[in-house]
Amino acid sequence: MSTSTPKPPLIIPPTGNHTASVIFLHGLGDTGKGWCPITNSLSRDLPHVKWVLPHAPTGEVTAHNKKSMPRWFDIISYNFESAAEDRAEIMMAARMTDELIQREVDAGVPPERVVIGGFSQGAAVALLAGLTSRPEDGLAGGKEGWKLGGLVILSGWLPLQSSFQQASTKSNLAMQALSARAAQMPIFWGHGTDDNIVRHKVAEAFTKKLTTSCGIPMVESLTLGTEHNARCTSALPQASDVEGGPGSPGLRFRSYKAGGHSVCPRELRDLAGFLKRVVP
Repeated sequence: MSTSTPKPPLIIPPTGNHTASVIFLHGLGDTGKGWCPITNSLSRDLPHVKWVLPHAPTGEVTAHNKKSMPRWFDIISYNFESAAEDRAEIMMAARMTDELIQREVDAGVPPERVVIGGFSQGAAVALLAGLTSRPEDGLAGGKEGWKLGGLVILSGWLPLQSSFQQASTKSNLAMQALSARAAQMPIFWGHGTDDNIVRHKVAEAFTKKLTTSCGIPMVESLTLGTEHNARCTSALPQASDVEGGPGSPGLRFRSYKAGGHSVCPRELRDLAGFLKRVVP
């Protein structure tokens, strides 16, 4: 399946001294430019952060009657738990992310000061690139697994689920497996309870897999309102009660009541708080 050559990433420079970088991958049908209003807003609280907003190549999407649009990989079906997946294209997107991370490292930013993330399909790529070791399919630090500052997942899903197993359960011949560093990475996962694309119960199942089958600690599971002062409920202690707070290793799964396949004001504030803790 042919795809176009993507344009160079859009760069939002820091407004202060550059000490950290966030690489954020957009969702299906979008471009990096679509996230400029959000990153520009977040930059006010994160003047030291450089934002890297890559653009996906354009290609056919099977789930949309083979319509051509920007996408990181083909989506065969929106049944994310059991549908066939285009592994070759997914791994190509992960390698592209490896390359973007390495560019920041080459420019003098330690990998511990780099955060990768994404929305929807971009989040799926970020999960694979950030949490797996890919000795045959990865580039640079992606071969043995990156030691990053953090990972941001917004309305995402877990691709190539067989990749997300503890390394000790995989043979040495495995093409990819959960990185030995994955359990030490702070992860923010935000998801709307009324998401009609990546259903909330699907996201819950994927986070359960990461925490029960893959050994990534669940340090927070909250249901929040979409606005800052809305009522919230908690299945685990509030972040302030968890040792190390929001910047500590492990998964923070935040559900936003009545939120759809989008980001809400409360989610963006929570994201800014997370980034302040992992790359202060």
